[in-house]
Amino acid sequence: MSGIRYITIVLGIFLCLSVDAQRQQLGNARNRSAKTESSSQDGPSESDSRSTVSQRNRVQYQCNYMKQSGDSLIVDVDIDMSKMALKANHAQIITPVIGSSTEEIELPKVMIQGTTRNKAFIRELELDDQAYEEFENNLPYAIVKPKGKLNYHISVPFEPWMSDAFLDVEEDLCGCGDQSKIARSRVMEGLTKDIIADPVYQVRPQLAYIQPEVEVIKNRTEIGNAYLDFPRGKNEIYPDFGNNPTELAKIDKMIRTIATNEDITVQGVYMTGYASPESSLKFNTELSRARSESMMRYFVNNSTIQAGLFETRTGGEDWDGFRRLLEDYPVSHKDEIFRLMKTIGDLDAREKAISKIGDGRPYKIIYEELYPKLRRVVCEVNYTVKDFSLEEAKENLALAPQLLSLNEMYIVANTYEAGSPEFLKVFEVAREEFPDDPVANLNGAAAALAKNNLREAERYLKLADPSTPEYANNMGVFLLLKGSYSEADTYLKRAGQEGMQVAAHNQRELRKKLANVNSRREAGADENSDNTRPSSSQRRRIR
Repeated sequence: MSGIRYITIVLGIFLCLSVDAQRQQLGNARNRSAKTESSSQDGPSESDSRSTVSQRNRVQYQCNYMKQSGDSLIVDVDIDMSKMALKANHAQIITPVIGSSTEEIELPKVMIQGTTRNKAFIRELELDDQAYEEFENNLPYAIVKPKGKLNYHISVPFEPWMSDAFLDVEEDLCGCGDQSKIARSRVMEGLTKDIIADPVYQVRPQLAYIQPEVEVIKNRTEIGNAYLDFPRGKNEIYPDFGNNPTELAKIDKMIRTIATNEDITVQGVYMTGYASPESSLKFNTELSRARSESMMRYFVNNSTIQAGLFETRTGGEDWDGFRRLLEDYPVSHKDEIFRLMKTIGDLDAREKAISKIGDGRPYKIIYEELYPKLRRVVCEVNYTVKDFSLEEAKENLALAPQLLSLNEMYIVANTYEAGSPEFLKVFEVAREEFPDDPVANLNGAAAALAKNNLREAERYLKLADPSTPEYANNMGVFLLLKGSYSEADTYLKRAGQEGMQVAAHNQRELRKKLANVNSRREAGADENSDNTRPSSSQRRRIR
């Protein structure tokens, strides 16, 4: 089943609840008094008002608390289905109700479905488009199988009449909306006595950084693209023609900056010419070669770099560049163009076939707007950089960080207090300069975690080496801060077993956080609670 189809089916199941809800609401108000009286007789005694068992279907309810917290009323109930005997073709709908002597509101429903009944719903909903329109008006809390426990935890806006509220559950024992088969029972009589919750515990993790290996020879490459204009039939560069002054100045600045830096030794300058695909492959290959040679002659005469370090390369027709440009460009028949590029190996035949797609309309756009961006000369300068002293490294970190090695950056970082803004900034710069390096990403993730930036940390951790103990520690911290405590414990245990001393500290932090979460939960406080306001169709006033 496709992802879209699966989502459609699940949403459809949700919608069924809204149909049942509307059927139920027509008769609920008339039967409220009689049902409440009957259920109260069967309800819990005063000494055991926090637990009710439905004898007909063996669902058990444990109300952990129902209390006011600021401007919200928080309800937390465990629904235990472990002793439930529900046939495969049956369903049951549970509707929690907050009520008082004057007013009631229904909370989102829980639907329990047997396997056969669930399949029947899926088949029916695949053919029922009308049900989707009702989905947003009556969201259920959950759809579950008749086994295990479900923690029902919800927060609604507190209103004055709720100060003496009770909590009931309505059980549609057939899941069909038949009023004669809906039972109501009391789960909680009155609000839970207020307990002052502990403040949220702020985790203080310890992060791990890896010292990079020393870069024996610091090889670097600078690349610049020049989109030059040539008069028709000419390959020689005219510095004042068209947009050439701007394009040549861009490359000249790059070469001049490298050539005049005393910390740099140029190893080679490579000029690679490219042509767009119109005309024949033979002609374009020669054109790209001539353009690269023209570019080389220009800079041999206009730079201080030795002529022997220059070299030309022939790029030919730039189909790779065309493919990249086409990916993001609004051109019709794009899929067909990509298909031709994949299936036609003869480049002249390929270009001709593309020109005929869609009566030539896409090609007109390609010719006028994309092809000019392929007519270029790429200048690549390869050079080496000397090793820096600490003071030189600090200076270059701000002015030319690309000249430093990862190890030099690491040494600079450790001259600052661990965790300080200056310390973290170095690792952020290192990751920017070495975006594909596993060590740079591991250290960058640690810096992001220190600033509680979980989104960046997760992105960097995906590019780090997962086999290292430092990764295990930092991934454990990430999961701890994210709230995935069980997974965090797994990674932190692994880090500890592999010799990471900071992992022991982080495991203690994990235990403190778990104790705090449990304490606050018992007190009815949940900083992550979802304020869900019941819809107007769920509100009922008792008359």
